[in-house]
Amino acid sequence: MATTTQGIVCIKCKKTKRIVTCKGCSKDFCADHLNEHHNELSEQLGKTEDQFNEFKIQIEGQKAELQQHELMKQIDQWEHESIEKIRQVANEVRLELSSCVITFITDQDFKFKKLREQLIQCRKDEDFIDTDI
Repeated sequence: MATTTQGIVCIKCKKTKRIVTCKGCSKDFCADHLNEHHNELSEQLGKTEDQFNEFKIQIEGQKAELQQHELMKQIDQWEHESIEKIRQVANEVRLELSSCVITFITDQDFKFKKLREQLIQCRKDEDFIDTDI
């Protein structure tokens, strides 16, 4: 932290006795004020550590509350809306398919009835040959 120098004055008290230059800030201090300077730095370091610890607690809190995060809520809402849209489309397609199947079955039933009537008529009239069967 410091080196001893001669002919230079303390920045705090202007004494020239036992002056040391702080390598960190390049200021000159006497022995008494060097200790004071060191204590100030120690206090600043303590405040920095406190801020670091507070920040770490905030980060840990965010990890713990991840499910409550606003973006998570938005994702949950998006998921819910997407699933609801898929259900609606699936129901619409089911109805459309049901309608198509009913139409197809009705059409086939109609054709089957006509064919049956023709068969009955052919038997009545005795009007059929090998290729008709």
